[in-house]
Amino acid sequence: MSGQEAYNAAVKVYALYGAFFMGVAREFGKEKAVALHRKAHELMGTKTGRMIKEQMVDAQFDLAALATVLRNGNMSIGIDCEMVETPGTLLLRNSRCPICDGYEMGGLDHDTAKTLCEVGAPAKLGFTLRQLNPNAVYQLKHYRDKPNDRCEEEIKLR
Repeated sequence: MSGQEAYNAAVKVYALYGAFFMGVAREFGKEKAVALHRKAHELMGTKTGRMIKEQMVDAQFDLAALATVLRNGNMSIGIDCEMVETPGTLLLRNSRCPICDGYEMGGLDHDTAKTLCEVGAPAKLGFTLRQLNPNAVYQLKHYRDKPNDRCEEEIKLR
């Protein structure tokens, strides 16, 4: 599957999720829907961490190894991501993002999409990183302001 095909498929999945999230928010309230979103991402982070740890058997965790795993994961859903590694820090600069674009296609407004990323990404990657290296900390540094902007995520080793 090409990067464009992966991107198109992921956009459709996240559009469906966005539409589903809106329905849950209407039914149970936005606060409850966001809390459920966080719990789902924590669960995915735990499972992702286990999966990565199994793939890295006998491999030492470091930012270079993590960058490879994250790059492969991002590419698998069509995220255009530049990774900048400096001593103790990995910066991910995401431009084309099927998650954000899918949320928009699913009818989410910018602020709700931003909230889902601000809540979901730290939950998922935070739980993933804790299993790989308890000294690794994730932060969503910047959520894109408009569709052609990029998001910036940072992983630091304490």
